[in-house]
Amino acid sequence: MMNEAHAISQNLGIDKPFDVERRIDAAKAVGEHKTSMLQDLERDRPMEIDALITSVQELGKITNVPTPTIDTVLALTKLRAKEAKLY
Repeated sequence: MMNEAHAISQNLGIDKPFDVERRIDAAKAVGEHKTSMLQDLERDRPMEIDALITSVQELGKITNVPTPTIDTVLALTKLRAKEAKLY
């Protein structure tokens, strides 16, 4: 997902200060934690799917950057959220 988002940002002319590998290493350094969407799901709160994933998918379409991983994760996330009545 990060590689796809990075490709989108490059296509938009956005110069990111960190490369993907550095961002992954930084996330690993934080240790075990739950993402905000997982916390929302566990607490029966509406999930910010559109703001966090759909928007990136839409930018991929606008910039003609393929987003197969984002598309798959988005579909699965929406399905899970709909099952929980949170989307």
